Amino acid sequence: MARYLIAATALPGHVAPLLAIAAHLRQRGHQVLLHTGSSFAAAARARGIDFVPFAAEIDYDYRSVHERFPDWKTLPSAHAQLCYGLRHAFADAMPAQLAGIDALLQQFRPDAIVVDSMFCGTVALQRRGPARPPVVGIGISALALSSADTAFFGTALPPSSAAADRQRNLAMARNLQQAMFGGVQQHFDAVLARLGLAPLPCFFVDAMIRLPERYLQLCVPGFEYPRSDLPDSVRFVGSLLAPASADFVAPPWWAELGDRRRKVLVTQGTLANQDAQQLIVPTLRALADRDDLLVIATTGRDEAPDFSVPANARVVPFLPYDRLLPQIDVLVSNGGYGSVNHALSLGVPLVVAGDSEEKPEIAARVAWSGAGINLVTGRPAARQIAEAVNRALEQPRYRERARQLRDEYARYDALGTIEAELHGLVTGQPLAAGATAAAASDHRQSQASGVAP
Repeated sequence: MARYLIAATALPGHVAPLLAIAAHLRQRGHQVLLHTGSSFAAAARARGIDFVPFAAEIDYDYRSVHERFPDWKTLPSAHAQLCYGLRHAFADAMPAQLAGIDALLQQFRPDAIVVDSMFCGTVALQRRGPARPPVVGIGISALALSSADTAFFGTALPPSSAAADRQRNLAMARNLQQAMFGGVQQHFDAVLARLGLAPLPCFFVDAMIRLPERYLQLCVPGFEYPRSDLPDSVRFVGSLLAPASADFVAPPWWAELGDRRRKVLVTQGTLANQDAQQLIVPTLRALADRDDLLVIATTGRDEAPDFSVPANARVVPFLPYDRLLPQIDVLVSNGGYGSVNHALSLGVPLVVAGDSEEKPEIAARVAWSGAGINLVTGRPAARQIAEAVNRALEQPRYRERARQLRDEYARYDALGTIEAELHGLVTGQPLAAGATAAAASDHRQSQASGVAP
């Protein structure tokens, strides 16, 4: 059995998949140590996983992030806020993260290190040289790797392998990397220089993906843009679903999910749920009092809703997706990667409205894949939502495509494939057959086609 160090950026969407991987590896008999923010210690220990928190200087609760970085929300644009976060929440954490990893290399002596796609401590470790365990990155959101076949990540433009578009894509990447993120790149390199390390060998986003020995993307090829220049180290492994819920207490109205009405779920996820007016309220307004629909809204907040709830709606803080999603006909979402993948793995079509972080890119992939509708805004009007939900319900092509993706997801065993990839890196033995071989085959076929499925 092997020893694995799992290190994760202390945000729910980053920790949850890494925690699932850690629990699986431990169940398989490996020694596992999770290293992240102390706010996740209880969740780790509840699953029997050994835990070491971050150093105090970077160990803050994600719910107080704006108190720690008070300048963040005062910046004039979403792009300025993004660059600020990349500099100060990610690049500036590198020295403390590297020190934590170094200490655990001595104490725990792992055979491999598994990190989420934005954990920067191993970037510094990899710039130091090859005398280290192999690093495996886990792609927890849409693949941001630059390619001649894709437009610059963040523009949310569809892919194209036409010669003129490939030239445009390359020129766009060169220009926007410098114009929009040149300062962030310099900041990463300056932090590395203070550690006595060489600058990054490429654009910082690409470095996060290219530097690890393996980068395992948590989706299927049918939900990611094909790239003819994709490195062999990048592999698709399918989706990591939340563990089966235990001790579930159904709300009083749960039996209504079995009636003849079609069911629509609306959610703003675990973080972007402070303002229900963004998506939940306009969706309730759009679908209010329809006899043919039951609308479920999960707010992610324990407080009672401070908005009007129509007669055909049920509003709750949270319901486990493994119980709820199989009974849903359409998911209205702000584009969280985990919920989108979960819905598609069950053949549920989507209506997506996201405008923060990488959510526009996720929404663009929903539309490109054919499994849903991209509203191209984070604050849609009720009319837009009503029209999109009606299309998703009435036009068979969305459900048919979602079901095709469901069948593709079903051919993958994400946890088993991740374990097999780790085994191959640690032992040098050939990777396991089965899901891993299927993943590689589908990946190459998608690359070769260069078109949307």
